[in-house]
Amino acid sequence: MSEEVAAEGEAKAKKPWLLIIGIIFGVIILTVGTVIGTLFATGFFSQEDQLQAELAQIEEGEAEGEGEAEAVVPELLETPNPSRLETLYYQMPAAFTANLANSRKVMQISITVMTHYDQLVIDNVTKHEPSIRAAILARLSLVDEQQSMAPDFRATMAEELRLVINSELEEAEDFGGIERVLFTEFLMQ
Repeated sequence: MSEEVAAEGEAKAKKPWLLIIGIIFGVIILTVGTVIGTLFATGFFSQEDQLQAELAQIEEGEAEGEGEAEAVVPELLETPNPSRLETLYYQMPAAFTANLANSRKVMQISITVMTHYDQLVIDNVTKHEPSIRAAILARLSLVDEQQSMAPDFRATMAEELRLVINSELEEAEDFGGIERVLFTEFLMQ
């Protein structure tokens, strides 16, 4: 009898573990089935078919209407001949004089600004000349002697001054328009 009780105890002990494993396995299968069913219901797996159908339709359209496809492409406007654009210059009336930073040397420059836009840009430069002069002098005061000895110093400084002038004009008039700064005099002593 003790053998029968021991056998029944082992059988009862095995059944809860099998029951738990079965429930876990069932939940996993149910979850995976729900996810896959939802993906099918939302059309997740059919998107590739739609993309392939659209691609085939586009390819057919290209094959049928190669001449027609050219008409669909927007036409680009041609830029006017740059040699026919009027180039306007404005020379700042007074020279700019600034001390080089941490040096006894002085730099004196006269500049002319160039634009291919209309007279309005030149009018804006003359209108806001005091603030432009102040900004240029502030930039020139940051130049030190070592920078002034660089081989490309003038080209670099001309580009920086163009950016300074355009920045001042954009702040005041919402449009810069200066395309180039030219040095008409450049002295360093």
